[in-house]
Amino acid sequence: MSGKNNSVTGCLIERKGKYYVVVSYYVDGHRMQDTKSTGIAISSHKKREAERIKDSLIHEKEKELEQAAVAKTSHSFADCFERWIDYKSAQTESTTAWGYKSKSKSIIKYFRDKNTMIEGLKPKDVFAYYEWALEEGRQQVYNENMPKGLSRRTVRDQSTLIKGFLNDAVVQGIISINPADKAEVPRVKENNTKETAYMDAEQAEAFLNFVKSDKHFKKLYCISKLGLYYGFRRSEILGLKWSAIDFEKGEIVINHTVVRGINGVEYRDNVKTESSHRYLPLLELVKNDLMELMKRQKTIGIYDKDGYVFKWEDGRIYDPDYITKLFKKAVSRCDAVPDDMTFHGLRHSCCALLFEKGWDLGKVQNWLGHSDIAVTANIYNHVSKKWRNKQGKMIDELFG
Repeated sequence: MSGKNNSVTGCLIERKGKYYVVVSYYVDGHRMQDTKSTGIAISSHKKREAERIKDSLIHEKEKELEQAAVAKTSHSFADCFERWIDYKSAQTESTTAWGYKSKSKSIIKYFRDKNTMIEGLKPKDVFAYYEWALEEGRQQVYNENMPKGLSRRTVRDQSTLIKGFLNDAVVQGIISINPADKAEVPRVKENNTKETAYMDAEQAEAFLNFVKSDKHFKKLYCISKLGLYYGFRRSEILGLKWSAIDFEKGEIVINHTVVRGINGVEYRDNVKTESSHRYLPLLELVKNDLMELMKRQKTIGIYDKDGYVFKWEDGRIYDPDYITKLFKKAVSRCDAVPDDMTFHGLRHSCCALLFEKGWDLGKVQNWLGHSDIAVTANIYNHVSKKWRNKQGKMIDELFG
């Protein structure tokens, strides 16, 4: 018997003219034995050396069993965090749950690759994740100009999830203190003057002409028009039904949405906020395109007066994420619009176009369905910079 763990024993035996070591130990109550040759012949009279090899093998087995015991009682950060996210997601609204799932992906991947255990987690490990996430945490990079790291805002959201998870680990007695409490998301140099990407009237016209003429992006034409002229959200556009459009009265109502939720695409008879439920006039610039789309659906047999306006030719509804990705591809191939233009940027573009036409904040707020006028004002502050620059050039020319 040797070592601190007296469940491990060893002895020398003679076999085929050599010394062998037999190490005995228990695993889950079952007695196990390992036999290994020392390589020392009995005739060499080196039994003491064989004894030292025996002691070394016993020590190695003790260490191996101790590590296995620690691993058995330890908790994988990635596995436990993933289960915690599943639990939290089941307790919350579907789109929020989708956000949890999305933000947790890079966290789970990072700590699984590191094989991190909750019990051994240190503040420096959490901080190291934040640094990595800011530098290269983005899971999908569409082009070489796209940043590889996540935004600081996203990492801060992830920090909230990590802290909440570890707080629960403290409550359950797995750890005594929360290591994430002492790890803050690093400050990064950010361009506070970065403008919100949007299209002016000229760019909007160029983009619509581009998608209309390209067979790969033609399905974005009418969708983009609704985004530019009405400022509809993606969920509102894809949730638009023919029953919500009254061609005779010239009216369109937003009362249904299609969103990406935790269980996939969801169809809802509600909108984001109370102010999002709104009646708007059916613009002539949009009416003809919608009537043409209706005619085509009737021709191929997928029209349904209570069905959706935008769908595939086999009747399936567009996946919201598909439309977002297709829009990004169209932007990357259209030189007339900003490279960082997003689908939600159509909503900002609508806001900018209305301001340029002289609409006041209140009217724009009602048209877009903003619940808070501060949101409208914030967009105005971003987009008005371009007009101020134009005015400055005019003054230069005046006094130059």
